[in-house]
Amino acid sequence: MTRYKIYDRLTLELRDSGVVRDYVVDLDYLTNNNSTMRLVRESKGFKGDILAISEGVDLIALGVITAIDNTELRIQFKHMKELFNDSILNVFKWTGLLDKKFDAVQGLRVLIEYAFINTTDSLRRLPLTIRTFGQNLNAVWIDDSDTIDMQYFIDWCFDHYNIYINCDIDFANKRIIVDIIKNDTEGLILKDNIKLSKPEFDSQELPRENRALLFNKYTGVIVNSWFLLQNNTLTTNANHPQRLYPVSTRHVEWDEVDAIREGYTQEDLVKSEIQGNVYNHCVQVQLAKKQTMMPARRFNYGDQVRIVYEGRSYDTIFTGLKFRKDNPFYTCIFGHARIDFTDRMKIFNKRQYQRRT
Repeated sequence: MTRYKIYDRLTLELRDSGVVRDYVVDLDYLTNNNSTMRLVRESKGFKGDILAISEGVDLIALGVITAIDNTELRIQFKHMKELFNDSILNVFKWTGLLDKKFDAVQGLRVLIEYAFINTTDSLRRLPLTIRTFGQNLNAVWIDDSDTIDMQYFIDWCFDHYNIYINCDIDFANKRIIVDIIKNDTEGLILKDNIKLSKPEFDSQELPRENRALLFNKYTGVIVNSWFLLQNNTLTTNANHPQRLYPVSTRHVEWDEVDAIREGYTQEDLVKSEIQGNVYNHCVQVQLAKKQTMMPARRFNYGDQVRIVYEGRSYDTIFTGLKFRKDNPFYTCIFGHARIDFTDRMKIFNKRQYQRRT
C-alpha cells in the first residue's frame, strides 16, 4: 500500500498521514515542476510542509508542498530545493562572507547557512544539517545585483559546476539533512540490451553559448576571446579543431584591477560564464521499473552517461526523472535543455530575467 506523511518544516513534527490514491512525480532538477499526489480523504497539511510518499519501507518521493486542494483531494509538491526558494542580500557585494572567487561547494553551504540557519527570522530558520562532498575551487560570481535569488544560485551551481543538492530527513534528531555534492561520476553506459525505449532526442536546442568575448568594463575594448570545446574545456585558439559551432557569443565584462584584487583569472571567469553548456541538449529515455541492470532510481543528478542505441552513441548528463504510480516505466531526462515547449520557455525566461535583475 502507498502511504504519505506530512511534516511541519520548522519542527519536523508529524502533521498528517494517510493513503495515496495516485501520484505523478516530476524530479526534474532544472525545471522544478510540480508533482501531484491524489488522496482518499482531506489533508491536514499546509503549504510549505514536507511531504514523504512511501510504499512499504521504500521512500518514493520527498518534497515541499506548494498547494493543497481538499475539494479535489490533491496535493502538489516540488523537489526539496524548494525549501530555499527565497532571495538574500548579495553577500559578494555587501558582506565579507565570500570573495568573488570561491569554492562553489562551500560557497553554496555559506549562502544556505546565512539565509536559513543564521537568520533572526524564526519562521525562516530551518532545522538543517549540511554536509558537503567534493569541491570546485575556482568559481567566480560577478553579478553585482543587490540581491541573489537562492533558487537561481542553486541552479547556477548545477549548470556550471555539476553541483547539486540532495535532501533527507533524520527523524531521530528532527533534522533535515542537506547534502551539497560535486558530482564527478562518469563512465556510466546505458545500452539497448536492457529494457530501454528508443531515445527521444531534442532537435531544437536552446541557444548554445560557446564563445566568450571579454571586454574592458570601462572602455568596451575587446580584451580576449575564449572558446568552448567538445570535451567541455576552454581554449583561446580560434582555429582549434574541436571548437563547437554554430557560434553563439556571450559578452563578459573584464575588470583587470578587480581580478587581481580578488584573485581570479580570465579562464576562471569564462568557466563561470559558459562552461557546462556542452550538455545543452535533451534526451529522454524510458526504463522499465522492474529491470535491474541499470535502475533509474540509482542515477544521481550530474552523472555523465553514454547512451548506446542501435549503433548510435550519445554522451550526456542525467538531470531529471519522471514517473507515476501505475506506469511500469521511468522517464529519464538527460541534458540541460528540454523537449517540452513549456519547460523550455520556463528555463529560458527564468534565466533571462535573472540575468537582467
